[in-house]
Amino acid sequence: MFKITTEVRALLLDNPNIVSLIEDKIFPVIAPESTEGDFITYQRDGYKQVYTKYGVADQIPYVNVVAVSDDYNRNQELAVLIYDTLSGDFRNPDIHIQLEDSTEDFIDGKFIQILQFSIQQK
Repeated sequence: MFKITTEVRALLLDNPNIVSLIEDKIFPVIAPESTEGDFITYQRDGYKQVYTKYGVADQIPYVNVVAVSDDYNRNQELAVLIYDTLSGDFRNPDIHIQLEDSTEDFIDGKFIQILQFSIQQK
């Protein structure tokens, strides 16, 4: 589950609506300093293991996906697309993704939407 962010990025890049807005500007942890326009970053923000007396029963990573934009409406549009793309059940890998929390902010002249997802193997 440490590589789950690779799967998250692939799911986002598979959505043509996201790609039409930001191309392939989806970066791990932080965008390069020279990045212009709107973009998305993602990072694993936590990792919970559920134990039983027999060992680890479940592993649940938490992934933050952040939409960054100069325009508030586009920023919200990206957040909706991220939510719609990542929420639900997937087959390869066999996982369930659900939104746990979200917030918005304004930093360095950019609007920011932060969506936190938990990911469980099915």
